[in-house]
Amino acid sequence: MPQFDPAYTAQHYDAYGSREWERWQENPRNRMQRALFRHHLRERIRAGDRVLDAGCGPGVYAKDMLDLGARVTCLDLSRVQLDACRERAPGCDGYELGSVTDLSRFADGSFDVTLALGGVLSYCFERAPQALGELVRVTRRGGRLGLSVMNLHGSMHAFLPGVLAVELARNRQIVASGDLGRDINESRHECHMFRVDELRALLVAHGLRDVELHASGWLTPASGVEIAEGDAAWPFLFEAELAASRESPGAGTHIIAWARVP
Repeated sequence: MPQFDPAYTAQHYDAYGSREWERWQENPRNRMQRALFRHHLRERIRAGDRVLDAGCGPGVYAKDMLDLGARVTCLDLSRVQLDACRERAPGCDGYELGSVTDLSRFADGSFDVTLALGGVLSYCFERAPQALGELVRVTRRGGRLGLSVMNLHGSMHAFLPGVLAVELARNRQIVASGDLGRDINESRHECHMFRVDELRALLVAHGLRDVELHASGWLTPASGVEIAEGDAAWPFLFEAELAASRESPGAGTHIIAWARVP
């Protein structure tokens, strides 16, 4: 069973470099997912909000939130990604190198909103409850927590040819545990892929309220269509994606969760 390995995750994203910024424009599915995440932030982030962007990567979401007038503190395991965030999202309150499993540098209730988007808890494996507990602790009472995790069944659907290329017994282990090991793929990417009920139970166990779960988008495929945000059909597809993501939170490659801290 894979275990949380912060040094390995940092090394992986150091090597990943600028691709984490660039991938959002690679194909129609990624562009739609980007639009959906931006929509979620615009619906929930207000000017003046103190926001922790844990696992900030190169600053994709931090830049959006700065544009909304939020005060953003960024944290990431990867020095390369954190440096990219500092360059691409200048003006944040801080750029901290560290793990979401240890937020002891921040006092209780320091933030109005805490975020761990991009599958941050998926990399924490057995320490995901500890990471979530830290996020809850540093969020003020009545504040909001938002995160996204890798999704088991939605990822199987999106990457089925690669899944079927793996030996059957190994596939059964992955599906049973949700754990993708670094031995499976050429990029040596590893993470825990959540089921919907598993994520909901984790959030409820930490006392969170008003839990909402959404898919990261799944109607738009990675190939076979050509559609951009300026196209006439884009608003139609976007509204359909929003509705489908609410109705089927386990259908996308990620599950997006929002909740209130009591």
